[in-house]
Amino acid sequence: MSDAPRITHGITRRSLFVGTAAAALLAGTTTSAHAAPSLTLPDPPADAIARGQVFDNQVPDRSVYAGLVSFVWGASSLAQPAGAVPSAYMPAFRDFDQTHTLAWYQANHPDWIAYKADGTTVAWEFGNTTYVPIDFQNPDVRTFYWNSFVQPKIDAGYPIIAFDNVLTFNGYGNAGHYDGTQWVPQYSGDRVDDVWAEAVLDWLSYLSGRLHAAGIGMAANITWSASVKVPDMLSAVGLVDVYVDEQGLTVHRPENYNDSAWDNKYNFTRQIAGQTLHLAINETTEETLATATQAQIDWAVANYLLYREQKSMMALCGVGEYHVFVDCPQLHTNIGTPSAAPVLDASGAYTRLYQHGMTLVNRSSTATAVVTLPAGTWTDLHGATVSGQLSMPPNSGSVLSNL
Repeated sequence: MSDAPRITHGITRRSLFVGTAAAALLAGTTTSAHAAPSLTLPDPPADAIARGQVFDNQVPDRSVYAGLVSFVWGASSLAQPAGAVPSAYMPAFRDFDQTHTLAWYQANHPDWIAYKADGTTVAWEFGNTTYVPIDFQNPDVRTFYWNSFVQPKIDAGYPIIAFDNVLTFNGYGNAGHYDGTQWVPQYSGDRVDDVWAEAVLDWLSYLSGRLHAAGIGMAANITWSASVKVPDMLSAVGLVDVYVDEQGLTVHRPENYNDSAWDNKYNFTRQIAGQTLHLAINETTEETLATATQAQIDWAVANYLLYREQKSMMALCGVGEYHVFVDCPQLHTNIGTPSAAPVLDASGAYTRLYQHGMTLVNRSSTATAVVTLPAGTWTDLHGATVSGQLSMPPNSGSVLSNL
């Protein structure tokens, strides 16, 4: 497969896949990323809570999640319980070899280093100066990246390659590189940058094309933020087999989404829920899941059940509580399969009926929602019974069973 043309000096091209991937998701159809019959992909259950495991290198006995986990993001071992599909982790825009320091690059491949707009500051991701950001448009960089990081994982037997920190907005401030002593501008360096977005989509297309040709699936942690343009996100998600959403509905640590921010994230999630395998990671504001409030856990579970389709998976943990397996009773909730689509209740809350219960979410940051329940007695996740009406405080979720 030949490398796609590079995008330099602000010159862009609208690749065919950019339109077709987004259009396929909007139309409710699948793209080639989801149609390859030879791929080994997760097969989440139709009921209960389909779960993912975020790294497994500190799980001494992986049988603890047998029958619970459908997908392992960043598996350190191919030895997984039946039904848990492993993936091999690597960053999407960085060199993953710690021996390839900035000094190594300056001596060996100075033209591969990505810089910010001032032409002197390296475009480090998250301020991490261990892994050097590289010009992924360069055909030589693509070959080096594939041969150094991707192919060894394929050779090791991983069925899915997982790419981390994919941003369709220019969150790292990338602007260009040097070709010898000559500065080569590529992007504006601004967070909203269409040229950057097209380059990222072209990079994902290159990777997915080569992976699928080898019978390997592709997963990507594609970051959602206020800077995201939804068509770019749809195009990116349409190019991968497993979309990992590290922000979930808890904004990746600090707080829950609410109001219009919730609307935007929820509407996007519902849009892709039935079309794309999707793992949402919800981190509570506490250090561990064991110390998280019941309200935090209820919020994550209720939101998951609100947008859930069979392709939807969830992980729930404390702040940065990756690598270990964590569990709680709410994650074993099973109210059957959805019996209706989500609806906006007259109270302002969203509700959704299931075979054996319902889920409710009040995304308002200020207003209490009083929901009139269907007839009967309902039991929440903590054993409390309710009938008639349920008063939901701002930014809260509840799951009710009628068994």
